[in-house]
Amino acid sequence: MNAHRTTAGTARRVSVLAILATLVMGGCAVRVPPTAQESEQMRQAAVLAYESGEASRAETLYQGLARAYPADPENWFRLGNLYARANRNEDAAAAYQKALQLNPNDARAWYNLGVVRQHQAYTLFLQADALADKTDPLAPLIAARLQKLEPPTAAGAVGDAATSPVKTPAPAGSAPGAKSGQ
Repeated sequence: MNAHRTTAGTARRVSVLAILATLVMGGCAVRVPPTAQESEQMRQAAVLAYESGEASRAETLYQGLARAYPADPENWFRLGNLYARANRNEDAAAAYQKALQLNPNDARAWYNLGVVRQHQAYTLFLQADALADKTDPLAPLIAARLQKLEPPTAAGAVGDAATSPVKTPAPAGSAPGAKSGQ
């Protein structure tokens, strides 16, 4: 009976060791979310990087915050601002949409998504205008849409225009770390 217990105990230990070895060798790591203090330091570093034009560093930090706190709409909103500033409209739209899934009452995110979509629409109508034959019946319709849309400008945006891209409207709450009054 003792031999059976020893064999069973050894088998369990070997199984546990095999599982642990597989996890370690497979690169499986348990991620511990940052503490509140670490998170705030990360957020401050991201704001500083964004405001000083270090887009790559700001993106890394904001992505880390979004991974650590995926249910925080503010992190997604800030990523959207960063992407909009870099004219990465698809990424910006996706980030704003994620922020809106988490907080559908955020007027800033709705506005910024609209600004991004307006920029995309304007760009698409410019392309259509460049390709359309001027005698085509579609040409005046394209011209009318272009005239209605007008090119997006920083002057038409809400938020920190000083940190906005030149050709794209500044997203509302443009400094991604700054809290907006909205």
